[in-house]
Amino acid sequence: MRFTRRQFLYSTGALLAGCTQAPPRGESSGAATPGQPVIDFHVHLFGIGDGGTGCFLSPKQRRNVNYPFFLRLLRLSENGQLDEDYVQRIVAQLRRSSLSKAVLLAQDCRYEADGKQDLENTSFFVPNDYLLGVVRRFPELFIPCISVNPKRKDAVDELERCIEQGAKVLKIHPPIQNVDPGESRFRPFYRVCSRRQIIVMVHTGTEHSAEIVGNEYSAPERLALALEEGCTVVAAHSGMSAFFDKEDFFPQLLALVRRFPNLYCDTAVLGDKFRWRNLPRLIDTREVLERTIYGSDTPFRSNPLVFWNRLRPATLRSLLSETNLLERNYRLQQALGVPEEVFARGGKLLSLVQLER
Repeated sequence: MRFTRRQFLYSTGALLAGCTQAPPRGESSGAATPGQPVIDFHVHLFGIGDGGTGCFLSPKQRRNVNYPFFLRLLRLSENGQLDEDYVQRIVAQLRRSSLSKAVLLAQDCRYEADGKQDLENTSFFVPNDYLLGVVRRFPELFIPCISVNPKRKDAVDELERCIEQGAKVLKIHPPIQNVDPGESRFRPFYRVCSRRQIIVMVHTGTEHSAEIVGNEYSAPERLALALEEGCTVVAAHSGMSAFFDKEDFFPQLLALVRRFPNLYCDTAVLGDKFRWRNLPRLIDTREVLERTIYGSDTPFRSNPLVFWNRLRPATLRSLLSETNLLERNYRLQQALGVPEEVFARGGKLLSLVQLER
């Protein structure tokens, strides 16, 4: 198997992270945060399709260096019930964390030019019906974030159908789903999102976890169309990049924040092993920080070790021994100085949108 430069860097980082992982000791029982409830706005649902879930993981993605590391991290195996085991891991960690709820994400697939499903070139797929079913089982824990690729022929119908079943957030992942969110033909789609008051979350910044068509579709400026149509938009990952990426989309995000009061961003994956510059940059940019909501990007793991020079030794040791991924990311971002308003903002945003419905 040949590795690209980025795969090599990620595999090296994964090994480093694995070396710092303490032996399993049960999940942390974090105390609830006083005041506003804390919602993790960015938690992925995952599956390979066992148990009739309809999920899909491509053979190429299974060979990706991230997959075996991910299985080891959550103590999962392809035992015929991996999809359910994953749900139970997330449920257990959420219940024993400082968080109140999590926005749980589906993942639509790629579509051809004529709007037909393109599973052959899709890395992974988590159907909306599976997501909605999981949320119905655990309504006290999860808020449904459906995924609708606007290229699909029935995009508006699927959007409406899922909203009727309780969807609160919509996720689009341009570089993985091979869709430019700024194409003018998607205006009618965004108008429905605006009219139905569903929050539109769009991946921004560079992507390394799956096969992509390029990072140009990840540019924050591609969100202008949805914002112009009145959508409440969350720029996932705040347009950030890893230290080795050539692209720097953050200036675009800042410009959009100044133009559109309906634009927010999140802190998902900003505790990653190759993104140690991101959170300090975000915290130092007040205009963006005042629109930021908290997210983890679970199951992608934060790595406190790369922030060794910003954390007290006792704090670093405590975080490195924390096996609850949700709690670990939350406590790391707290320790790095993310303000309490950021942790409360996701819940306030959801409440505001619901009042306007």
